[in-house]
Amino acid sequence: MRGSLFAIGGREVRSSDGEILTRFVERCGGADARLVVISTASVDPEKTEKAVAEYTAAFGGLGVADAPFFHQQRRSDAARPELLGALDRADGVFFIGGNQLRLATLLGGSALEARIRERHQQGMHLAGTSAGAAVFSAVMIARGRARSAARLAATRMSPGFGIVPGVIIDHHFRERDRFGRLIAAVLCNPSMLGFGLDEDTAFELDADNRATVIGSGSLTIVDAAQLEVTNVDVVPEETPAAFAGMRLHVLTQGWIYDLETRSVVPPVVELSSRKPVL
Repeated sequence: MRGSLFAIGGREVRSSDGEILTRFVERCGGADARLVVISTASVDPEKTEKAVAEYTAAFGGLGVADAPFFHQQRRSDAARPELLGALDRADGVFFIGGNQLRLATLLGGSALEARIRERHQQGMHLAGTSAGAAVFSAVMIARGRARSAARLAATRMSPGFGIVPGVIIDHHFRERDRFGRLIAAVLCNPSMLGFGLDEDTAFELDADNRATVIGSGSLTIVDAAQLEVTNVDVVPEETPAAFAGMRLHVLTQGWIYDLETRSVVPPVVELSSRKPVL
């Protein structure tokens, strides 16, 4: 059975107190989990070193002793026997953030991507934060402008890994005001859903294609299934597009979105605590 997939909006709590990383490690087997951490998306050596230190401490604090890091500088690195061997033994793979286009171009269509896809279908769990989440999309936002209306010029699209079909994932969503670029991406791909993840927020996608929200922020979902009209096909690229009939959901901790039925499932709430029961 397919493993869980965690898409994280970036800047999640990177310690043993972090709910998102804790849930991922629990899915992978707890302290006995065997992880592979891929830092390929990170392009700045100092930031990479800092991220490696933070995740080493975070996973170590959760009791995980087996979590090697791998960093690919060229496409040939994705076929390294030690990396593919580690994948064959792994309970989970974690992609750190950086540049999603770098991930897609270095790993897309490689032996590594094929092995990850195969092992995920066999039950291995996946997680990615920031760029590591964006690349799970089939149609990926490669780059774009923040704090912009829904302009075609604000969004550059490219193929991603396609591990979450039918969904375009954006990250640092509320913090960097990326609503306009996600709307533009969905207007150009109206059969797909747009998922905008705030920082320290994730969704866990299970084998039944139900996405459960985890963390301190929100998941914004843009759905064009009932789109009535738009001028996105004729408006100049630098001019805001018009549209009507777009559906919008904003979900928080414990809320579930069913990708098959495109429906929302609220959490069960204990009357004594008024807190969601996960």
